[in-house]
Amino acid sequence: MSSYLHSLLYTPLVAGNFIKQIFILTHNAYFHREVSYPHVKRYRFVSFYLIQKRDGKSSIRLCECPNPNCPSEQMNVNPVKNSYAALWEEYKEVSSPIPLMNIIRQILEYYFLQLCGYEGESLRKRILEDHKEEFICDNDYTKFDMASSMLSYISSTAYAINDDMHYVDDCSDTDKCRDTFRMIFQHMGQEQHFEMMVGL
Repeated sequence: MSSYLHSLLYTPLVAGNFIKQIFILTHNAYFHREVSYPHVKRYRFVSFYLIQKRDGKSSIRLCECPNPNCPSEQMNVNPVKNSYAALWEEYKEVSSPIPLMNIIRQILEYYFLQLCGYEGESLRKRILEDHKEEFICDNDYTKFDMASSMLSYISSTAYAINDDMHYVDDCSDTDKCRDTFRMIFQHMGQEQHFEMMVGL
């Protein structure tokens, strides 16, 4: 880049900070991510609003949720989440065992295989062999079988047929399922990430 072009792009015409407020309106999630996530911390005040049109009438709503540090207060939140964060939101809300297992499989696959770089087989070995005893309580192999099933899911597709070798989906206890899922993160040294994503 020539020095002249560089000076045109990066040198302000007038010195000083004259912009007091800016509104950015978009329907493009990618553009929203590019202008919000990297830059939000640079400003003292940032608010996210959602504009919706229903029955020919537009409404503007401030995007809020309870503040985890002070539940009696509301905090402004970014309404656009990436697909990984959206999976965790689904995980917190889903109550049926079959969709819960599918969400768990996707989270494990994305986080441990794509982000952390583990191979499916090495992940299975570390959990099912190195930490086998922690998943078995008084000869109850339920959590071990669940962990085995969760880890076998990550090497299959979302639409693969469950061969019922590990457990029957319809009989699954969602509380034990969630606890087993947490234990996988714990024994992989990633409990802090788990707690952050579930909002603890």
